[in-house]
Amino acid sequence: MTREIFLDNNATTQPLPEVKAAVVAAMSEFYGNPSSANRSGERARRLLRNSRESVEKLIGATAGSVYFTSGATEANNWAIQRICHKPRDSFITTNTEHSSIKNLCDYLEANAVSVEQLPVDHVGRVLIEQVAEKISPKTSLVSVHWVNNETGTIQPVEEIAKICRERGVLFHIDASQAVGKLPVNVQTLGCDFVSFSAHKFHGPQGVGALYIRPGVRLAPLMFGGSQEQGLRAGTENLAGIAGAGAAAECRFRTFDATIKQLQTLRDQFESAVLAQIPDVFINGDPKCRICNTTNIRFNGVNGEALVARLDQRGIRCSQSSACTNQRPEPSYVLRAMGLSEAEAYASIRFSVSVQNSATEIEETVSILCDLVKELRRFTLQTAAMK
Repeated sequence: MTREIFLDNNATTQPLPEVKAAVVAAMSEFYGNPSSANRSGERARRLLRNSRESVEKLIGATAGSVYFTSGATEANNWAIQRICHKPRDSFITTNTEHSSIKNLCDYLEANAVSVEQLPVDHVGRVLIEQVAEKISPKTSLVSVHWVNNETGTIQPVEEIAKICRERGVLFHIDASQAVGKLPVNVQTLGCDFVSFSAHKFHGPQGVGALYIRPGVRLAPLMFGGSQEQGLRAGTENLAGIAGAGAAAECRFRTFDATIKQLQTLRDQFESAVLAQIPDVFINGDPKCRICNTTNIRFNGVNGEALVARLDQRGIRCSQSSACTNQRPEPSYVLRAMGLSEAEAYASIRFSVSVQNSATEIEETVSILCDLVKELRRFTLQTAAMK
């Protein structure tokens, strides 16, 4: 089997050794039920408490303000559906959100909730003026994806939070691609809800969290026991939460070095591609984007074919979000930014992690050069035959 070079880290990341060890320990040494009134339950509660504190520390949250979920999709649905649930409620978001919110908009509209999906500019940023203009006395919630998962473009959430506070409107941030890659302090940010997933920063899949600002009331997601302060009933995923806590602790401890490493690898890759392959362009905001992501348009190339050929060579990347990647259609994010259908089809996302190396980047660029030449030649030959 060809050696794997994993450059699809916005879809998921490989758990760190410390995370794997924490998950195993949770399943072997801390197997008690955190709700049980015995010593095994106490051990489990201690692990749960320590893991929560590690996650809270990573995002600058106060104690007891983070609630564990199965991931950001659940957290997004929880916050939005519990706030926007009455006919004539008004919900504002953007037209480049993750599918967990974009598809939720259809559900809200079917239930008489007014939904406004604001457009973005050519680099994928929503205009502050439009947010301010659309907020009305009927607005129940504003929700914005802090970092776009396809392009890495960073939205001006600080300014949006300020507008929402001034207007007395609740503000939710999907921070799935931001936590662990941007400095996050939810207290100074001024938001009301923040959703994120552990597997985006080397934690396990199937565990995430919702931050709820102290003082903000949110109806329970599920009813049952007293878990998660009575807001999300059901026995906690202790092994997953332990892994999330370990991942958060690792990222907090190494944050500055990690960001520097990610940006160095991304820039190395991007510079080499631009220098060695003609007629390529970077999609998104070159000045305001996340450190590990590049979305590259290879003009004259079938992007789907290029991803498949790279995959055959052991290089993992994607054309869009993992939640929409199986659909035979161009990225709605890139189309919303003004790219043509052909340009969107020719675009590929590469995202690095701390587990990638400079050697892997060099090998990927070399293979990319050969494959792009080959596919462009094939395209020309096919056009000549028509």
